[in-house]
Amino acid sequence: MLRTVALSTLAGCSGAPSFAGDAPADYNADTVSWTSLFAGELTSAWKMSVIANQPGHDDPGRFELVDGALRAVPGNDIGLLWYTQPTPESFELALEWNQASPDDNSGVFVRFPDLDSKGYDNTAWVAVNFGFEIQIDNHGYPDGAPKHTTGAIYNVDAQDFSLVHPRAVGEWNEYRIRVIGDVYEVFLNDQQTTRFVNNDPTRGAASPAFIGLQTHPAPGSVAFRNIRIREISSAAVRD
Repeated sequence: MLRTVALSTLAGCSGAPSFAGDAPADYNADTVSWTSLFAGELTSAWKMSVIANQPGHDDPGRFELVDGALRAVPGNDIGLLWYTQPTPESFELALEWNQASPDDNSGVFVRFPDLDSKGYDNTAWVAVNFGFEIQIDNHGYPDGAPKHTTGAIYNVDAQDFSLVHPRAVGEWNEYRIRVIGDVYEVFLNDQQTTRFVNNDPTRGAASPAFIGLQTHPAPGSVAFRNIRIREISSAAVRD
């Protein structure tokens, strides 16, 4: 079933859930509760980025609801579907994604400020410049570098990256993204791909901060589902 949704004007959607209290220090425990951000139905907390004053590069793309998943439909510039309720300061984000073709490009953004707070013509660039992207791009456009490849924190040099191949095109993969203080860890299908310690005071501010899903100019038909988050308590924060 295919349903196109105008994400910036969702009517009659339920409100955003509130996050649970602190998780125990053992944040990997199965008993830590998750808060669902997307499980087949959109809430009014989801919002699409906008573009102004860019003739010819004025379409950020959109997402379509397809069989309970969000499928990106590329525009002619990057866009971002972002969750407008701030994340906990330290958290674990989990979601599933798949590609319609091996060239599809997208990403998951974390720890960026309100997209409407900087006066940008394309508000998605706020996430690029002030947050971090966990990449989805099997070929590592434009140069095949590890830092541009699936599982990497995009364009960051100082990360401990290990290449983990995603499943075959069309199959679902799972990301788990842990942001604990200034430490970022990414797992693809239960295998760690990267670890990074952020020392840049201009990026990745903990609060208020948000998460989002990228629309990338074609090819970029990436789908997402089962998006959930859980808070990590201050007792679990480590250097």
